[in-house]
Amino acid sequence: MGTFDGWLGVALIAAATLMGADLGRRSPRASAVPLAASCGALLAVVVADLGPDVAGDVRETGVGWPAVALVGALGFVAAGVLMKRGCPCEPGLAGGVGTAAALGVHRALEGSALAVAASAPLVLALVVHAASEGFALTALLGAEEHRRRAAVLWLTVACAAPAVGMLAVGSLGLPAKAQPLLTAAVAGVLARTALSAYRIAAERGQPLVTRSATVVSAGVLASALALLTHLG
Repeated sequence: MGTFDGWLGVALIAAATLMGADLGRRSPRASAVPLAASCGALLAVVVADLGPDVAGDVRETGVGWPAVALVGALGFVAAGVLMKRGCPCEPGLAGGVGTAAALGVHRALEGSALAVAASAPLVLALVVHAASEGFALTALLGAEEHRRRAAVLWLTVACAAPAVGMLAVGSLGLPAKAQPLLTAAVAGVLARTALSAYRIAAERGQPLVTRSATVVSAGVLASALALLTHLG
């Protein structure tokens, strides 16, 4: 995917974030379905899109699988640390500048995927998740005046950060042997993002919501895997 398509992906992610935020403001109790859908879509991309990319790069570059697995695990753990402070797809969202900064780094990591292994399925998964994050953000913030001001700041950060991530990673000029490591790190980040999306979808503890989130995640995952396998 070229530069134009990368920027198109960034624009779609920003638009989806704002659309999700508007829907979350109107229907704050309905966040389980879009979050569960984003979980399934992200997992499908990790398994059926990024996984084969990593395997192909390993064969071409000779980078060892232990190093690839370690970097993927580090991406997973690092994303979890960031999300605990500043991600609307993680329960217990805090406030203040620290949260905005963590949210920005988290979204920049998602945007960096566009520079590493951009593809139509990846863009689609990120767009679905961006909508769910915007939805969850406004649903969690509530309607208080100071919360609305915070929502404007965080939505601005959430929309701009993916472009920063894509530019930063795209300008590194890394050698070929770094490609499987970087792709594995992105896969770890997206896998952790999918886990958080599912957790908040089911966090209310209501059996119907939890079952619905599980069914939606499994259905989207199965459908996306089938589509990606067919396209591959």
